[in-house]
Amino acid sequence: MVGRCPSTTRAGNPCSATPRPGSAHCAWHDPQLSPRRAAWSAKGGAARSNRARAAKQLPTEPMSTEEVAAWLTLQFRRLVAGELEPGVATASATVAKAVVELGRAALVEERLGEVERALGLAAGRPA
Repeated sequence: MVGRCPSTTRAGNPCSATPRPGSAHCAWHDPQLSPRRAAWSAKGGAARSNRARAAKQLPTEPMSTEEVAAWLTLQFRRLVAGELEPGVATASATVAKAVVELGRAALVEERLGEVERALGLAAGRPA
């Protein structure tokens, strides 16, 4: 039978992990792995950030307003089901709102240009 790691947890309880081959300690308590553990922790923390989680959920190509609305509906369902972190949902909704507002502003500018051309105005001034 394989033994257990002789170290203790932060709570002071005995570690229940199986030691690494050739070592008396598990990967989290082996003194030889100290530099690697720091890298593992940093990588794990970065992967768990709201930005990283949101990036995993976003499509890679631009979306229409209808697609944004459909995607947010799916995100809402995932949030309610407990499958999505609230911070990720908030970040997604904020970005989606900005995208939709930019689209609206571009449409208003386009229509204003059409009206100015129809009235014979150049850059908002009488011709």
